[in-house]
Amino acid sequence: MFARPTVSMLWALLLVVNSAAGAAALAQSLEIKLQDTSTDPSLAHMSIVLDQATIKAGRVTLRAENQSKTLVHEVVIARDDGAKELPMDAKHARVNESRVRRLGEIADLAPGTSGKLTVNLKPGAYVLFCNEPGHYQDRMFTKLTVAP
Repeated sequence: MFARPTVSMLWALLLVVNSAAGAAALAQSLEIKLQDTSTDPSLAHMSIVLDQATIKAGRVTLRAENQSKTLVHEVVIARDDGAKELPMDAKHARVNESRVRRLGEIADLAPGTSGKLTVNLKPGAYVLFCNEPGHYQDRMFTKLTVAP
């Protein structure tokens, strides 16, 4: 025979179900390192290094660490439309952000600082880039694949 559920048992069950649902809604994490020659003199170019090149669709928290000792960096995330290069504003040596499908950014990280941004990513291709003047042109970008 089964015991008749009490109010406290029902509340406990509801708490367990809510906790499980909350855990499922937590964002995945993508670790990002922003590097240049002050980080490592052997680097030929500035770089964005991801801890993984593919991540599952859903809520993702981008955690960027500017490892530079001298330069400000940032991370902009945008949908990758398949173009070989992003549209440039040559006068300012920057990507023209109004012409890309930008999802957000972690702006102006001083040397040695970190920042984060949580976004909801759908399956597809994305590009992460630094849009400080001249940085994108020095190859400070990388691709990210979001799987279903």
